[in-house]
Amino acid sequence: MSSDVFIPSLGNAMPSSVPPPTLETSIKPVNGYQLLVAMLLMPLASALAVASWTLYALLAKQPVYVLVPLMSGVLLAWPAWYIAKLGDTCRLMQWLLLGLALALGGFGMASQPWDFLLVGAGLGLGGAVITTGIAHAKGWMPGRWVCLCIALCVALAAGLGLSLRMAPLVVQAYGWRAAPLSLLIPLFMVMLLLWLFAESPE
Repeated sequence: MSSDVFIPSLGNAMPSSVPPPTLETSIKPVNGYQLLVAMLLMPLASALAVASWTLYALLAKQPVYVLVPLMSGVLLAWPAWYIAKLGDTCRLMQWLLLGLALALGGFGMASQPWDFLLVGAGLGLGGAVITTGIAHAKGWMPGRWVCLCIALCVALAAGLGLSLRMAPLVVQAYGWRAAPLSLLIPLFMVMLLLWLFAESPE
């Protein structure tokens, strides 16, 4: 008769020494560096969008042209908001800034009335830039709408002041066609910084 005694395994019955994850331990901490980048670069991109609108309003040949980028911006802002919530906000922002750069380049070469209308519609990408920047910053700062509103207001004021200060000087020195092209330098700098340092929130 065998002397082996069957001992049931208690591995599943023994309590684990590792405590289950709680709400506090399962939440990933906010990356302070990326939060700082979001609060610096995204308002800068929004400021450049507003600066392009202001410059267009100052240099437009007809007052009605001023409404074109505003209406286009409202139409483009909503789809950009939903796309930003679903995908990579940094890459979307880079593509939008590239489109805005193309519109500014066309602005510097426009001569016919329909050219200015097309440029105004293209500058409406600024509305998509602003909403994408809000979506990006909101991903790093959920629930902090006060900070977002303050950063947005500062960006709008900075973009408006940039165009009002820069446009007369550039037009007087190099002509009106050089004014929209002068915005390309800071625009490409923001695109480069986004590519190097910014990450989309998870």
